[in-house]
Amino acid sequence: MLFSDTLRRWAAEDLLVQNAAYRRNLQVLGVASWAVVALNLLHVLVFALLRFDDAQRSTWASQITAAHGAMAVVMSATGLLTRYALKNAAPRLALKFLPEGVSVLILAWAVALTLMDQAISTNINAFINAAVGISIVFLLRPLSTLVILALGWCALALALGWTTDNAALLATNRMNAASASALSLLVSILLWRRYVQAELLQRALEESNQQLERQRAELETLATRDPLTGLFNRREFVRLAEEELARARRNHSALSLLMIDLDHFKTINDRFGHPAGDDVLRNVAELMTHAVRQTDRIARFGGEEFMLLLPDTSAADALHLANKLRHKLADTPIASIGAPVTASMGLACMPAGKTLALDTLLRQTDRALYQAKHMGRNRTVVAPLELETLASAHHPSTTHKTNTPAP
Repeated sequence: MLFSDTLRRWAAEDLLVQNAAYRRNLQVLGVASWAVVALNLLHVLVFALLRFDDAQRSTWASQITAAHGAMAVVMSATGLLTRYALKNAAPRLALKFLPEGVSVLILAWAVALTLMDQAISTNINAFINAAVGISIVFLLRPLSTLVILALGWCALALALGWTTDNAALLATNRMNAASASALSLLVSILLWRRYVQAELLQRALEESNQQLERQRAELETLATRDPLTGLFNRREFVRLAEEELARARRNHSALSLLMIDLDHFKTINDRFGHPAGDDVLRNVAELMTHAVRQTDRIARFGGEEFMLLLPDTSAADALHLANKLRHKLADTPIASIGAPVTASMGLACMPAGKTLALDTLLRQTDRALYQAKHMGRNRTVVAPLELETLASAHHPSTTHKTNTPAP
């Protein structure tokens, strides 16, 4: 029972790696075929130059020359066919058995060479070399190797009976061929099982690494992202803002912060329920994400409060963006509540060439936001530090109150 369970487990594992083994066999065959061609041509050159006094040996040399010449042609075609097969991720059905087909061809050719050699000797080295070579070069499933070697031995054993009447010699050669086939089968099985275990282990390691990478990414997301909206959380936003402030100081560039607070959000939760409130937050986050540049950073700062970090952005440009966002919110109904939402915004800017701490900018945006809500909501208020800057960039009427509340 234990042996049958092992065989079933091995068969299941073989199916898992057979495609990988096929690609590996093609890669080996692509190199080995041209190596065999080189050996064939060497044999053709050597045996074509040999000269013998008796007709029997001359005939044998001619047969060997012809056999190696034919094999050189066949293996050249095999090399080209292998290159074609390697270029196709999903090969045709016939090509899936190319390694097995080549193995059968090599073994049949070795049987023919062995029969030719019987004219001048009793050795079966050609068959033995081919059997061992197939088991070492190709990674074939044990059943395929068993069938190929068994057919090869049967063909050789039958053909050897046509070449000699010496029973003892015939039995010796047949048993030597059987022993070589059995050892080749054992080597093939051992190499195959080692390949299967290594391939499955490699896949397990890759899967484990992928799982670890996914877990690392999930942990990073949990540490840096708000789970509801997918925006940066407060801690990550502060880290990014410190980095951008440092860069702005080095480059003497402007930087703006925009704090956004949704108006009457508690009323939305009380009237429509918290799931609808969550849907509002997600919709607002998506709307803002599509409205800003890729270099801008958006965070959910807490509750219904959002924060935008705008690198290389002057107060005038930031004010323009704030008003565009505010109008977009007011004009975009949200399905879960059947109406749009409005927002109050506070804006602060570090002008180019100046140095301000992040805490200072945050306090300015917070105060400006408080003033926007105090003045009736649905408006943008610029922090007092930037009133003079805006006055020089725009007309004075846009420096403080930029819009009247929506009715």
